[in-house]
Amino acid sequence: MPNRSGLEAMVEQPVDRGPFRRCRSARPGVLLAIVVTLLAAGCSDSDTVRVAKIGVVAPLDAGLVDFGRGIRNSVQLAVDEANERKAVKGWRFEVAAADDSSDPAKGEAAALALSTDGAVVGVVGTYNSGVAAKVAPVLKNAGIVMVSPGNTDPTLTLGADPAKPARPWDTYFRMVAADNVQGPFLAASAFDDTKARRVAVVSETKPVSRGLADSFSSAFQAKGGNVVLNRVVPDGTTDFGAVLRAIAPLRPDLVFFGGEYQVGAEFSKQAVATRISVPVMGGDGLKDNAYIAAAGPASDGDLASSVGAPLASLESAGQFLAAYQGAQYAEPPGDFGVYAYDAANVIIAAATNALKGVEAIGPAVRGRIVAGVQATDTTGASGKVAFDRFGDTQNKVLTIYRVADGAWKPLRTQTVA
Repeated sequence: MPNRSGLEAMVEQPVDRGPFRRCRSARPGVLLAIVVTLLAAGCSDSDTVRVAKIGVVAPLDAGLVDFGRGIRNSVQLAVDEANERKAVKGWRFEVAAADDSSDPAKGEAAALALSTDGAVVGVVGTYNSGVAAKVAPVLKNAGIVMVSPGNTDPTLTLGADPAKPARPWDTYFRMVAADNVQGPFLAASAFDDTKARRVAVVSETKPVSRGLADSFSSAFQAKGGNVVLNRVVPDGTTDFGAVLRAIAPLRPDLVFFGGEYQVGAEFSKQAVATRISVPVMGGDGLKDNAYIAAAGPASDGDLASSVGAPLASLESAGQFLAAYQGAQYAEPPGDFGVYAYDAANVIIAAATNALKGVEAIGPAVRGRIVAGVQATDTTGASGKVAFDRFGDTQNKVLTIYRVADGAWKPLRTQTVA
C-alpha cells in the first residue's frame, strides 16, 4: 500500500473499536469534517502571524543606483536575520522597497504610498538629501520613523538657520555625519594633506551640493587658503568648458567639486582635457567605484571623503560583510549599506518592543517606535549607534580617499566633533 498522510489514513482506514467493532463505521466525509473542525478550533488568534513592513526609499531604477541598491539589499539582510531569529512572536517583517530615482517628486510619491500602508513601522532612506526634504514631512504626518543611511544636508536636522537650530521633524534621524562636519574635514585635508593653498570651487545647483561647497570654502579660507573662483553650474551639467576655461589661467592647486559621481566623473575628464592637471576633490557623493569607471585615467589622484571608516578596518563590520557576501546579492553594499543595515536593525529593535502584546499597528505603536529609535544606544556593524536631540548621529567618523591604480585608497580616518 502506498504511503499516505496521517489525515488520509485517519479518514480511509476502518477503526478498530475492540468489542464494539461490529458497530457501523463513520462515513469518511463526516470524519473529515470533524477533523477539519478540530484543527480549526486549535488555531487561535495567538497563532496568527502578522506582517510589519520596513520601507525603503532609495534610487533603485535610475539616479544613484550604485548607492541605492546596496541600501535596499542591506535592509533585506537585516529583515531576513530578524525573521530567522523570530524577533517578535506572532509578527514577521517584510521589506517594502520603493524607487525614488534620486528625484524628489518620485520620493514624495513613494512616501505617500508607504504612509497609507497600515503595516509600515518605519522607513530606511533616503540616500539623496533633496529627496529626504520631500519624504520626511510626509512620513512625519503619518507618525512613521525615518532613518537615513546617507543624507548629509544639515538643514534636515537643524533647520534652515544654523545660528538657531530647530529640529524640523522629530520622526527623522540620520546615521552619518552631515556636511557642516564634512566640509571642514575636506578643507583640512586639502590644506594639510595635499598642501593646497589656492583652490577653485565648482558645485551643482541643488542645495546639498552648494551647501557642501560653501562649507568647504569657508573652512578653507579660515585656515588661510585662497578660493580663486567659486562657480555654481546647473544640476546635471555635461559641458563644463566655460567654467574650466575660467579656472585654467588661475592655476589652482586643487579644484573642489560639489556634486555626485555621475556628473563629477565628467567634470574630472573635461578638466584633464583642458590641461588642468591638479586633483579634483569632492564629498561622499563622489566616492564610488562608478566615478573611477566613468572618469577612467582622469580620476587618478582625485580625492573624496566618505562616511565612516573603511569597512575592512572595522571589527564590528565583519559579520555584516560575511552575511552580505553569503546572501549573494547582485550589487555590493557600497559605503552606505552598513548604515542601512544598522538603520533597519534600529527600527526592528524599537518595533520589537512596540509590537509585543499588540495585534495591530496604529498611532500608539508608531509613536513608541519613534521613541525607541530616539533612545537607541548600542553598537552596530558601523560602530556606535546613537542619536542626539536633533536626530543626528553621535558617531561622526569620516575618511579621506585618493584614487590610485584605479581604486580608492584610504588616506586618513578621523572622528570629528
